[in-house]
Amino acid sequence: MKIATLSNAAVGHTQRWVAHFRARGHTVRVWSLEDGPAELGADRLPRLPLPGALRYPLAVPALRSALARFAPDVVDAHFVPNYGLMGALCGRRPLVVTPWGSDLLLTGVANAPQKARAEFVLSRADAVICDGENLAVAARRLGGGERVHLVPWGVDLTRFKPAGRRETGLLFSARMHEPVYDMPTLLRGVADELAADPAARLVIAGDGRLTGELQRLAAGCLPAGRYEFVGRLSLDAMVEWLGRAEVCVSASVSDSTSQSLIEAMACGAIPVVSDIEGNRPWVRDGEGARTFAPGDAAGLGRALRAARADAAWGESARRLNRARVERDADAAANMGRVERLFETLAARSPRRHA
Repeated sequence: MKIATLSNAAVGHTQRWVAHFRARGHTVRVWSLEDGPAELGADRLPRLPLPGALRYPLAVPALRSALARFAPDVVDAHFVPNYGLMGALCGRRPLVVTPWGSDLLLTGVANAPQKARAEFVLSRADAVICDGENLAVAARRLGGGERVHLVPWGVDLTRFKPAGRRETGLLFSARMHEPVYDMPTLLRGVADELAADPAARLVIAGDGRLTGELQRLAAGCLPAGRYEFVGRLSLDAMVEWLGRAEVCVSASVSDSTSQSLIEAMACGAIPVVSDIEGNRPWVRDGEGARTFAPGDAAGLGRALRAARADAAWGESARRLNRARVERDADAAANMGRVERLFETLAARSPRRHA
């Protein structure tokens, strides 16, 4: 198949998705307004210095011309408000739209214009792929109907696995520095644990609009020399950190299926995560994880202490989580379902039979 992927080239989700289809022998070209790694080979679309509500639609003429030359069998658009909208405006079929979570759970219902935009995009999609049940419910409600497919992306189980050595006291955060992930609650919640245990340290991956603010907050509430911002990580580096970490912490206020949660479960880092709808199908408090109420820094601290206090429980949680991921989040199996969906849509396309 020839697949045209419309997505943020700088994001690891895009890179892993494209790598799967290329490894399967498909021809995949990526169009993005954001720069990505050289090996992705994304085609850069014009990025005007305007708000996103204008910047992405104004790139549609250039994208439409590029797609006409490429003649894809499937247009594969990720994140509803920007690349999903661009895919819908281009008018090429079949169109598959993949929400990532906040685009429907938060942005898609924030106000009437944004809800209308989400409904416009989903109504024009031939298929909508959602990685969590709560996201699928939102997509159906916003116009996706029976065209919504629930498929967790999953992880590469041959890569995401425990390392040979677990580092006691290594607390790890893999979330981006954006408001939905509530990193201030994470930093405040970890502070008491670092103060109480001289062997504990916090490693903060990712970046985003709030990085500078978070660095200042960390300097004010965490012990000097006991935390580190390591920036956006390569896939290999992420696997290495998760394979060594004792605990992986997330204070997100909203998620569908959190890829970072699944990766932590696969690698044996015990999740200490907010008790939100997207996490509950995978872990519960005392069942593979310790949880806390969203926004509750003190609760995060208590959950963190509980996760680290019982070594026998921790080993049981690691075994439980790995088995769950192997059963329900094997990327080879789950992305195979996506691939078959693409092939079915391509085979039904009138253009294919013209």
